[in-house]
Amino acid sequence: MSRDPDPKANLDAWSKQSLGLAYRRMMGATDPEVLEAWNSFYRRLILSDRSLDAASCELILLSLLTTTREAHGRIHVGRARDAGVDDDRIASAIALGGAFDALSTHDFVVDNWPDEVDEGPVLDLYLAGVERVRGTIEAKLCEIMAVACHAAKRRRRGLRLHLGRAFAAGATVAEVSEALSFLIMVCSVPTLTDAALEWAAAARDGVCPPPYDDAPE
Repeated sequence: MSRDPDPKANLDAWSKQSLGLAYRRMMGATDPEVLEAWNSFYRRLILSDRSLDAASCELILLSLLTTTREAHGRIHVGRARDAGVDDDRIASAIALGGAFDALSTHDFVVDNWPDEVDEGPVLDLYLAGVERVRGTIEAKLCEIMAVACHAAKRRRRGLRLHLGRAFAAGATVAEVSEALSFLIMVCSVPTLTDAALEWAAAARDGVCPPPYDDAPE
């Protein structure tokens, strides 16, 4: 049974928990001001209420950490539970992190066997696999998770596919932007930059709304 989390209590607990992480201890030992600035940024990026609630953020992070195989992300399993996520949805988020990887087989067919194999059924089976493992995670959130995971692996086709599906399912620009911002923690700023550029390009092609109003040509 899921709990009814207290956001303020979770914020305080998570902030204290984060202080023990090795990279933060390292920064604090040499430049406490950098650590203070980083902690403020982290609280705003991950722990503060923005467009997504705490449970949704933790589910996105679990799928991201799985698809990128980041073992140190284990801290987010406990944080998901603290946010009221039950073990079935935790398992689904982890399984989705693997299911999204299966799109690479579709990309292989498109790139190498376009004359021999119809890519449509391969894509349909990929989407069926995603649907099978998402469990009780709502369709919109699942699509947002897919956007983040494909962006993390720089899979252009997957990013475009799930951007279109996410907005069709009711996602907002703010929600997708927030999910992609987690790439700063899990991947890198260049990875996030590529994702934002591809999103802008997809918007110009009519796939989805743009990430910002003045998307460059």
